[in-house]
Amino acid sequence: MTYAFLRGVMRLLVHTVLAGIFTLVGVERVPKQGAVLVCCNHASTLEPPLVPAFLPRNDSWSMAKAEYFEGGGFKPWIFTAFHAFPVVRHTADRAALKRATTVLRQGAVLVLYPEGTRITSGGLHRAEPGAGFIAALSRAVVVPAAVTGGRDVFGKGFKVPHRAPLRLEFGQPFKIPPRRTNGRKVEHQDAADAIMLSVAEMLPPDLRGVYSDLDAWRARVGDLMVRA
Repeated sequence: MTYAFLRGVMRLLVHTVLAGIFTLVGVERVPKQGAVLVCCNHASTLEPPLVPAFLPRNDSWSMAKAEYFEGGGFKPWIFTAFHAFPVVRHTADRAALKRATTVLRQGAVLVLYPEGTRITSGGLHRAEPGAGFIAALSRAVVVPAAVTGGRDVFGKGFKVPHRAPLRLEFGQPFKIPPRRTNGRKVEHQDAADAIMLSVAEMLPPDLRGVYSDLDAWRARVGDLMVRA
């Protein structure tokens, strides 16, 4: 009940503050049931509450950096209430990976950010292999998500959200196959790159970063994006 309430509050805030300049695309592409791995870019403070709030499901969980859950007070409570659980970034956090795969094996939704951290300037950074590992291990449907305008609305250092155009798009679902078209086993980094490429395809050119050369990346990992 708390999670549903908080999601509703977030939607209300977005529609109120950004009335007329918020665009939501592709929500109908998100499967209504079954395990789904939602992977999004992370350029501002906005994405972690925004993406789950506009998913058409109430059974989503998100990975968030472990520092948010340290000590007492409001911050650990709000992250826990918003269905987030801790992960020690840039490490093979076994506890977090176990919980992530459990969420998917139970047929729920997992939201994560393949870059592993908030990117406060420039375009996409290269994805860490963890997203590819989870996708390959769970065999869950992957739904890419792309947020454009997050930094202008609630970027680093903002105390309150600003009124600026914001777009959230959910892409076409796909699965990471166990093997490539040449028969080789799929590497976790390649799977993560395929996931991030699907995000880059929905972003404007100036935000694609290391994935700017879409054709080159499609030639490299495009065979791993098997439509679900």
